[in-house]
Amino acid sequence: MYTRTPSTGSSQWSGVSDAPSTPSHAPRSIQYGQFPNTPRTPNTPLTPLSPGSPDFCAPRHGASHSVAYGLMTPPDSPDKISRGQTDLHPMLDMRAKPVVFDLRQGLLVNNQLASTPAINHSVNRMVICIGGFYNIEIVSRGVPTMYDFVTQLGQALQSPVDARNTRLSLLGRKCVCVGLTLRSLDRGVAYCDLHLRNGA
Repeated sequence: MYTRTPSTGSSQWSGVSDAPSTPSHAPRSIQYGQFPNTPRTPNTPLTPLSPGSPDFCAPRHGASHSVAYGLMTPPDSPDKISRGQTDLHPMLDMRAKPVVFDLRQGLLVNNQLASTPAINHSVNRMVICIGGFYNIEIVSRGVPTMYDFVTQLGQALQSPVDARNTRLSLLGRKCVCVGLTLRSLDRGVAYCDLHLRNGA
């Protein structure tokens, strides 16, 4: 596990013991930065995608919310909204006043939140379109948790696309996340959009 220590102008990361504090090892507070190497997932291309490209962020099922298995309540159903249900964790879902955070600094979640589901659907993979620029993937054996979301998002954004640029640097000033929306579900995969605005 890595934690951030203040420094001038940049973030530095120092190691923290991962020794279990309980038999079930509750994860510590996390924030993305430089992480231990983990097995690569089948992420989409490292270069930005453009309209017409096979992996561009265009909806796979049209603009409406859809699901390829079982039955579900539409995301904007009055019944669902009245019960306070969201498609994603309230910290992420745009319909639940999510936490706004700068992708350059990351999202901090505590021990209690780290193990909670990042999405409220039975999926094990999230394909997230980052501001219409490119896709990244969040993969888990079960439903992705907030820990999975924060760490894998950070790793993907810091991955290089060439000798001088990372995925994060390609965003320029448009690097503040204002929330996510669920676009569609298909065979255990959730297709989401991460919405951005300009930062300082």
